[in-house]
Amino acid sequence: MAEDGFAPGDVPLSRYAEPGPYETAQTTATHNCDSSPYGSTINNTWRFWGNQSELQCTNIFPSGTDSPVGVTFYYPKDIANMDRLPVLVYSPGTGQEPGYYDWSLRFWASYGYVIATPYDLLNSTPEMGLGGVQALSNADKNPDSPMFGKVDLSRVIFAGHSGGGGATQLNASLPPDVWHMIDPDVRIIGAVPTEPSPYALGILLNVPALYLTGCNDAIVWHWYYPMWTQYHTAITVPAYLACIRGGTHITPMDDPAHNPFAPITLAWMQYLAKGDKDAARYFVGAHWTLPGDPGVEYVMRNALADSLPE
Repeated sequence: MAEDGFAPGDVPLSRYAEPGPYETAQTTATHNCDSSPYGSTINNTWRFWGNQSELQCTNIFPSGTDSPVGVTFYYPKDIANMDRLPVLVYSPGTGQEPGYYDWSLRFWASYGYVIATPYDLLNSTPEMGLGGVQALSNADKNPDSPMFGKVDLSRVIFAGHSGGGGATQLNASLPPDVWHMIDPDVRIIGAVPTEPSPYALGILLNVPALYLTGCNDAIVWHWYYPMWTQYHTAITVPAYLACIRGGTHITPMDDPAHNPFAPITLAWMQYLAKGDKDAARYFVGAHWTLPGDPGVEYVMRNALADSLPE
């Protein structure tokens, strides 16, 4: 055991990669993508480029014929017997549907979160978060919803991949009054732009941000705009940038055992939304442990993150 109390394997990739204690439910059914020609093509392409798990699909377009606009939810099956749960609003990549991220969405929900996944095929603009938060507020107030009275809107984290990562930054840059127009209880506490698109600037962020990039991403180069126009311009909030070792642009659609983006995102969620002291040690203090994660090639944090209390 190291002097700081951490064993050599006590890092997000290993510590947070196992499923959480709760069985999960969801409002949109998923199935193996091989059930449709389009889904089969995408699944086989992703497997060819290195993903280990079978891609999951829904009947949402383009995988099926259901409307490409909506919001789907993941949550613990036993939510009726639980206290109000914190929220992750997760935006898929451009042209992607929620089923492609099913492994991660179920994984996060299994740790006691309500996951809202808005989608509109473009998945890249501010209405992603606006629609997701509105749907959460509606579900919390609807006696016929399994989430009735169980959504803690004061603990909302935005996350998203690729185009959805751009939407994440745009949502995390909106003034608090915008969210209060939807529901006065809404409070945004953090963001995880993952391999984000280029049209958002870090200087506009209102909440702490963890930028996740893939060191082998050939679409969103980790050393280009995620670093220079996003992370390095995020000077008004605590900000981090972590480059995932071997991560490609499709790694976020793999299962958590082969996708370090998912467990590191969970560590950030546990730190911000639940005040988990072990998770906090990955991000704060002079001896923060995220740089030692075997899933991370390199990691940076700005001066405001450096000064956060342990």
